[in-house]
Amino acid sequence: MKREEILALCVSNPEVIAYIVSLETQIKELTERLISLESRLNQTSRNSSRPPSSDYFVKEKPNPKSLRKKSDMNPGGQEGHPGTTLDMVNEPE
Repeated sequence: MKREEILALCVSNPEVIAYIVSLETQIKELTERLISLESRLNQTSRNSSRPPSSDYFVKEKPNPKSLRKKSDMNPGGQEGHPGTTLDMVNEPE
C-alpha cells in the first residue's frame, strides 16, 4: 500500500494518522543514524587516519604483503665459494 492509501483509510481517526506520521519520522531518523554508523564501521586504518589498534570490527585482517622476491639461490654458502677457517695449531692458548 502507498502512503496516500493508508492515510485515506484512516481519515476518520486523526490519532492513527498522527501515529503513522510519527512512525515515518522515526524511521527516517533511524535510517540516517544507521547510515552514519555503518560508514563509521566501514572505516579501517587502511582507508582513514585511524591507528591500526582501532580496527576492532574488521571481518578479517589482510595478509601481509612482502615486497621481497624469491631468489633462485639456496641459503648458506654457495657452491665454489672458498671457505675460510682457522688453521689448527700444535699448542692452543
